[in-house]
Amino acid sequence: MTITPGMLRKLGTRALVSALAGALVIGWAARGLCADAITDDNVAAAVAAAKTPADHQALAAYFTSKAEAAMAKVDAHRQMAAGLTGKQRENWKMHCNALIGSYKQQAKDYTALAKMQQQLAK
Repeated sequence: MTITPGMLRKLGTRALVSALAGALVIGWAARGLCADAITDDNVAAAVAAAKTPADHQALAAYFTSKAEAAMAKVDAHRQMAAGLTGKQRENWKMHCNALIGSYKQQAKDYTALAKMQQQLAK
């Protein structure tokens, strides 16, 4: 079989189209992974880069998980405060109550951020 210049052009065009399609798929997949891998270290960059509904949904999920974590700390400190006995009970109880208030505020703030991101996703 003889390879003609037309065949090479056709093969080159197919290879180029395939390469571009592959690059787009990889780019979209990588973007999705970045949106799903939001951490405390990269959340500011994720907020700045958020453009798609998926980006905003990923941020909403991140902020929701932060609110849930703060509420778990509220529960832990409530249990700690309830189980205190002895001379230092009042000091520790004040400490736990201060943390409870702080974690409740964090949960409230994170919940508000999650709602805002959910609105931006629409």
